Amino acid sequence: MLGHILKRHSQPRGILFDRPHVVTDASALLRAHGVEGRVSIEHGSFFDSVPAGGDAYILSHIIHDWNEDQCLTILGNCRKAMKPGARLLIVEFVLPEGDTPHFGKIVDMVMLTIPGGEERTAAEYRTLLAAAGLKMTRVFPTASDVSIVEAELA
Repeated sequence: MLGHILKRHSQPRGILFDRPHVVTDASALLRAHGVEGRVSIEHGSFFDSVPAGGDAYILSHIIHDWNEDQCLTILGNCRKAMKPGARLLIVEFVLPEGDTPHFGKIVDMVMLTIPGGEERTAAEYRTLLAAAGLKMTRVFPTASDVSIVEAELA
């Protein structure tokens, strides 16, 4: 995702932060996108800390994997790393309220039964983010079934 973003926008730089085994092939992929020189790869766990001082933090298909306490740890570490004016962007399914059909509702059942996570509505994201000291500012729909939940420091 970072490679695609930086390929489309020539000015930003990025940090790819993940566990060492996850980013093993990242350099080759970033090189294929022509952005390797604008990305530093850092190893770590978002359960411990997140690199500080970024303008934007992107969590793509992360929050739905974990239970609420684990999500609060991840989001709390993002909050600690964020400077004033920074944005947190969460790329996930945002479920519609009520009985409206949505593919994410099927994924919700899978997340509940296998890793113990869940998909959320916008209201549930607002509550979760507030508990982590963040404020949801808006939800951007995309051309796919996922949306982007934007948050800032509360």
